[in-house]
Amino acid sequence: MDVYPLSSRQKDPFGLARSPRHVVALALRIKGELRLDALKGALDEVVERQEALRTRVNYDEADGTRGFLEVLPPLPVPLAVHDVPETPGRSRDEIALDLLAALNQESMSYLDTPSLRATLHRFDDHDAVLTILSHHLFNDGWSVGVLRREIAACYRARVTGVPHALPRPAPYSEFASWEQEFLSSERAAAARRYWKDKLAGARMHSMPTDRPFDPEQQAPRSAVRNFTIDPDTMARITAGAAQQRCSVWHVFLAAYMVLVEKVTGQSDITILTVNSGRPAREFYDTIGFFANLVPVRLQFDGCKSYLDLMRCARKASADAQQHQLPTESVLEMYPTLMHPSGDPRALPVGFNYISSPAEHEDTGFTTSVEPVTAPEEEPASFRRGAFIWTFLVAGEDFRCVVEYEPSAVDAETVERWGAEWLDLVLAMTDDPNQTWNRG
Repeated sequence: MDVYPLSSRQKDPFGLARSPRHVVALALRIKGELRLDALKGALDEVVERQEALRTRVNYDEADGTRGFLEVLPPLPVPLAVHDVPETPGRSRDEIALDLLAALNQESMSYLDTPSLRATLHRFDDHDAVLTILSHHLFNDGWSVGVLRREIAACYRARVTGVPHALPRPAPYSEFASWEQEFLSSERAAAARRYWKDKLAGARMHSMPTDRPFDPEQQAPRSAVRNFTIDPDTMARITAGAAQQRCSVWHVFLAAYMVLVEKVTGQSDITILTVNSGRPAREFYDTIGFFANLVPVRLQFDGCKSYLDLMRCARKASADAQQHQLPTESVLEMYPTLMHPSGDPRALPVGFNYISSPAEHEDTGFTTSVEPVTAPEEEPASFRRGAFIWTFLVAGEDFRCVVEYEPSAVDAETVERWGAEWLDLVLAMTDDPNQTWNRG
């Protein structure tokens, strides 16, 4: 057993990240011959290779920002096997979706080791659903792609007898040391200077509610509204953005800026975005929690056209990423930045952009291995008291998910905002030079 300091990503002063519902769920539909011994061995090898999955976080309960990481020796992964009976009136595809929905409702303690729990649900010898659960303190969106790639490579090595060529991942425990070295560098000093200037006078952006929000009287679950864009339209948006040297993210942000000005009259907003990438290339093959909250300040009063807004979004996003610091370092400079506005009729807004793993990722290990994807996203039970806009891009498919508090916000309000936002995205794509008409 080895002991290491916490990274900034695992410091949790409010205890929110330690929730047993703060989990990462993955369901894979597997078709073709599947060897259980090879699958079990592959899961065990991934845990041996990826120390985050066999790490325990020990917190000082008086101060969630203090504690240490305890890396344990390799541990076997619990793998349960269930035979799924045929259900009259329910197809296997529908049952697979039921399994994913049930998985998303499961809980897992952040103290469980290894932080990987698997169940194989077999329809027959050549058709099954593999469900995998991990705690979010040891996993993030990027890590899911790494996990799938490693399971596939380790499984194939056992079946074929040919050793895999996976690179040895950097231990997650080294991230804390890397981070401390980075924070003492000139690059970090330049980032602090940038944020000191950029966030002067800023307050976290919020949107109005229909009724005062009372955390003590909130609904049992948050609510979600899914908005979709068909593949042909998404291709048109992507091509239109590229013509202006922008990404679809910049178009989405620019459309939101217009919506905000119409609803609130504000043209200077600071939003929180989730960055689930890696701060250094050496950690690209490492499973762990690297996700970071990055503020983006959008000041667009001087914009005249949709194209001006898109370029404003592009510059603000690029600058924020270039000067990224751990969230706690930003809050050291502006400790009240994320404090509630004090207005019970307004809730903060966060943004999350999630794209599928790169197409070249080799994640297959039998005839067919595909993620089970629900037609609509479910609310995240550990995240409350905010509007969360999540943009999901998977190949040609696109979905915008708005999560909100139903006790304070009417579904009609979210429906109206989402519809107006979609109209703005299309208008910007079709005529970027159009003059921006203020609300």
